[in-house]
Formats: sequence, structure tokens, C-alpha cells
Amino acid sequence: MSKSTLWMLLSVFALIITSCKVGKQPVRRQVKIVDSTKMKTRYGVVSVDTPGAKPVVRTETASTPVAASPVSSERQTLINNLTPLWKKTTSFSTFSGKAKMHYAGMGQKQEFTANIRIQKDKIIWVNVTALGGIVNVARVYITPDSIFLINYLQREAHRMHISQANKLLPAPVDFNIMQNLILGNALSNAGQPIDARDFGGTLSIEVEDNGTRQLLSYNKTDSTMRSLQMRTKDNRTEGMIQYGNYDMVSGHKFATSRAISLSNVGEPYYLDMNFNSAEFDQATDFPFSIPKNYTLK
Repeated sequence: MSKSTLWMLLSVFALIITSCKVGKQPVRRQVKIVDSTKMKTRYGVVSVDTPGAKPVVRTETASTPVAASPVSSERQTLINNLTPLWKKTTSFSTFSGKAKMHYAGMGQKQEFTANIRIQKDKIIWVNVTALGGIVNVARVYITPDSIFLINYLQREAHRMHISQANKLLPAPVDFNIMQNLILGNALSNAGQPIDARDFGGTLSIEVEDNGTRQLLSYNKTDSTMRSLQMRTKDNRTEGMIQYGNYDMVSGHKFATSRAISLSNVGEPYYLDMNFNSAEFDQATDFPFSIPKNYTLK
């Protein structure tokens, strides 16, 4: 996982907002951007409080992963049992969904709707609208090696190789991590498990890879992911994704609510995603054409 994974993921959505000025938008009242280092603990449970936002989940883990102590045989057994959960990915050919999103960061607060479509490992397509669908804001087409963006409001388009994405984003783009974020998988299944804990109702596994630690927590009753926390060893980037309101969608347990809070070099970001529709393995298309009179950058 890249050093600024979660920050990059938010920036993909922030890119759409900050590069496409919508003007005044209806925003969620009293949105509080949560710094994961300041999460509150009540009765042994760490929670993120976001006034005005629907509480998604609570996680019974430390607010940030801590240095691992020597692993006992009991914990090694737990690591072995949880590793398949961490490694598990969604089996699908296509995905389509519609989500309302609330974003706060970089001095902005916005609400928008995103129609999202995926062809597994090949295409991520996002169409963004505002004001209840009245305003067509942007369309994004992402492949493992390229990014295309149409800004309908400013009548311009961007096209670049994935390695040049830092022209618009402050960190490298990883197609697989973005796909996993949308699907609700662990962001990365690379690395080495270093610890695991049983908190009664929740099981957690801690994984380290290239200077980044993930702490994944699962509900013991049904093995659904409850939260994912991460931080880099230099403490420049840390954050949490909370998952909730699981529905059965085409035979998959799918978290229809996600709350993401993070801090990168002291800059806080917040994004929540609430899917009101989702389906897998249905025929879908990915329309994308740049109007001839648009400026290509």
C-alpha cells in the first residue's frame, strides 16, 4: 500500500469537486472533520463522532495501531484464522451503484451524488451530479494505467497516464485500492500480519507493509468488516474507514454506508458514502466521450 493511500483515495473524489466549481451547495450541517488521533473512548469502545451524520459503526480497537509485542501461540492461531478474512476479495464481473456523498476538506464542504460502475480490474467509471441530479458536474474513467476526466462545468477535459496523475492529485493513483474502497474490501492484501486480538464481539488483525500499518476489525457474528484503520510509520498519514448498514446484494454482503476520516500532514479530510442502490454482475456500459469543443488538458 502506498504511503498516502487513504489520502489519495479521498483526493480522487476531491479532485472532482475542487476542479469543478459547483457554486453553493446544500451541505450537511455541523460536519466535523475527525482527526483519528482524537477519537473518543467510551466504555472501552472507540468511536468517531460526526454531528449531523448517521453513525455508521463503532470499533473496539485502539485508535491507531501500536507496536506489536511478541506474538503468543494463541495469537498466532488467531492470526491464522483471520488471514483468510483479510485476504478475501469480492468475486464479481461488474458492479454498479449510486451513492450520496458528503465531503469536507481543503476548506470546502460539498454534497454530491456519484453513479459508480466497475468492470473488474479494468474500468472504474464515475458520473457526478449535484443539486439532486440537476447539475451534471463531471465524469471520470479510470483504467489500470490511465485517468480521463470531463469537467462539464468548465467545459474541459483531462487525460493522462496513471504515472502522471500527480498533475491533479498529490499522491500516485492505485487502481486496485480504489476498486477495493468502493467494494468494501481491505484496501490491500499485501504485507505481513503481525498481531491479532479478540475483543469479544470484534476480531482484529494488524498488518504491516512497506511502512504502512492496517488494523482491520471484523464483527464476530457474521465476519463483516467493521472498520479499517491505517497509519504510516512516519505518522504523516493516518485515518479510519468505518463500514455499516450491510445488505445482501446479489449474494454479497455489501456495506451501504462508509465513513472516512483521515489526516495527512495535519490536513484533515472527511467523506461519507451512502449507497441507495447497488448490484453486481449485471450488464452495464461505460459511456465516455469528450465533446469536440472541450479543451483537452
